[in-house]
Amino acid sequence: MTYKYKYETLPKDSIRFIKLSPELKDGRPQVTLKACARSDAPEYVCMSYCWGQDPESEFIYLNNEPFGVRPNLFQLLLHLRHHCREYTEWHYFWIDAICIDQANAAEKSEQVSRMEETYRNASTIAAWLGVREDPQPEEKTGRDHTAKLASPAFVDELIRSPYWSRMWIVQELVLAKTIVLLYGHLRLPWKGVYGVLHAWSTVGRSRWRNSATVSLVYMTVQAPYTQKHGRALGELMRYLEHSEATDPRDRVFALMGLMEEEEKKLLGTVFPDYTMSHEKVALVTMAYLKQIYAPSPFKWVVRPQQMWGHKVFGLERETWESLWRETEGYETPHDLRNYADVWGVKGLGKLLKLGKAGETLRVQKEELKGRRERWFEVRAEALRRLARESKR
Repeated sequence: MTYKYKYETLPKDSIRFIKLSPELKDGRPQVTLKACARSDAPEYVCMSYCWGQDPESEFIYLNNEPFGVRPNLFQLLLHLRHHCREYTEWHYFWIDAICIDQANAAEKSEQVSRMEETYRNASTIAAWLGVREDPQPEEKTGRDHTAKLASPAFVDELIRSPYWSRMWIVQELVLAKTIVLLYGHLRLPWKGVYGVLHAWSTVGRSRWRNSATVSLVYMTVQAPYTQKHGRALGELMRYLEHSEATDPRDRVFALMGLMEEEEKKLLGTVFPDYTMSHEKVALVTMAYLKQIYAPSPFKWVVRPQQMWGHKVFGLERETWESLWRETEGYETPHDLRNYADVWGVKGLGKLLKLGKAGETLRVQKEELKGRRERWFEVRAEALRRLARESKR
């Protein structure tokens, strides 16, 4: 049975939160929804979890109305009631499946575009790893179960959680101020789990060596740098090729909060947009990456059967090649001869040579700034035009 909840229109620069009741209703969790301006947001916790591929076979009560949810989210809310007894400061939660009207593409695009802000401003990221495969009677909610990390069997069970393969969790964990891991009734410290994951997934002949877990560990090691400077989209897509997304468009949208500022600004002129098809998102992304790496094509993008064709966008080779041809005329709208002068270190170095008069240097710097701005706008317009003109 499908449950349709009618959301009120969310005003501009606003966000929704839920408050979880400690009591069940007919054996099901019940929550209330609160909308407020982002500038007036209370202290809140972001829940990081795996949506999964299961249908919405369960329901909860949202403002006393039935609201369909997937099984993993249902279990999350059931267990979260108990964890809240220990974390008494946890009052408001942000959960994407509930706090964003998933049927409203315009609202979803706007909220996803501000996901980085949502994660950065959360007091805590609570990561839900799911329900334990074989919970033990002595496990009690709220205790610190760090000692369990000494058990190889437990760590193996922990790594098998589908949570680690989810694309969105990278941004959530990298941008977090504080991280708490919840595994059924267990509470685990992030530092302890991170250390164990790093050891188990990168040494010896571990079967986790080439998994999404390794990619996540690498990204969290580099979190301070990423928070300050961001990462290139090409680099992010290479490291996270093993990660999964319920919506294939999120293979790009989920990375925008981690990108370098210039890339984020440029791609932000067209993304995120959930009215776009899967293929159109792949098309625009491909054109953008060809812009960035021109005039020398980067190695992995010319191997569609290994990267683009399957691992990143799930595209058949024939479709991928068709998209590649469609980017012609949109991917390199700039004067490639000026590439080094506009962006390269060599171009900047020429301006800083000793002996240059101060006024001359100022004029040259202003000229360089103007050229960069014009080049940026030409590239942005090429992507916008491709998005408009493509029939995909």
